[in-house]
Amino acid sequence: MLVNAPASADPYSVGAVRLLIGGATLAAVAASRRSTTVTPTTRWRSQRTTGSSTAVGAIGVAVFQLCYFLAVDRTGVAVGTVATIGSGPMFAGLIAAAIDRRSPPTRWLIGTTLGVSGVALLGLMGRDATVDAAGIALAFLAGLGWAVFATVGKHQIEQGRDSTLSMAAMFSGGAVLMAPLLAWHHPNWVASGSGALVALYLGVATVGIAYTLYGYALRHLTTPSVVTLTLLEPITAATLGAVVVHERILAIGWVGIGMVLAGLVLVAYTDQRVETPSS
Repeated sequence: MLVNAPASADPYSVGAVRLLIGGATLAAVAASRRSTTVTPTTRWRSQRTTGSSTAVGAIGVAVFQLCYFLAVDRTGVAVGTVATIGSGPMFAGLIAAAIDRRSPPTRWLIGTTLGVSGVALLGLMGRDATVDAAGIALAFLAGLGWAVFATVGKHQIEQGRDSTLSMAAMFSGGAVLMAPLLAWHHPNWVASGSGALVALYLGVATVGIAYTLYGYALRHLTTPSVVTLTLLEPITAATLGAVVVHERILAIGWVGIGMVLAGLVLVAYTDQRVETPSS
């Protein structure tokens, strides 16, 4: 997270460095898998149909990355993350509904509403925080960018492209889009103190490993459901904080955790019903 980086770090350079390292990590994973998982026919078909969509996905990645770190810088980690994670499923559902020209399933709507509300209760209630309107707007833009590249990734996978290759192309493209920022926001913090470790963690763990697994999930679940299931992330962090470092979770926070878990069950059940007829 940005708060663990050296004091000289800023949102622009942190985001750009994270994407550069993360994109390279995803590309390395994709290259190691390419010879055994992607046939020449599948590769030709996917390359023929995914060029423009990859560009859209790369823009989504860059918007998500930049706006998220700017939101966190203005609102703090808790509020920025809650607003981003909470808005992502909403935008994913709206995009899917627009593409399919039909309303999202009722169970998914109820599950997502429960999950988003639960995250809000956990992250916002009982915290002494000033809500920054511009920061919230940036977090919502980050959620939109997240939904866009997830939707593009799902489409490419359905067209036969390897999931890791899809993620690698979009994140590498996002890195290229953000790289010019380093001309004005120098990443000198990488060489200071724990900067290198922070950069490697952000790039390798939170992008390379995380989005390799994210791509696997997109193979088997609908895009809105995958984005909604990521609501489990703040729940895991809060629970580990309570168990490992004895951070206090208020009663309303445990109610929020219960709401998220109930919402996840509904989303998973909805996804099974959606996928079963086509299998």
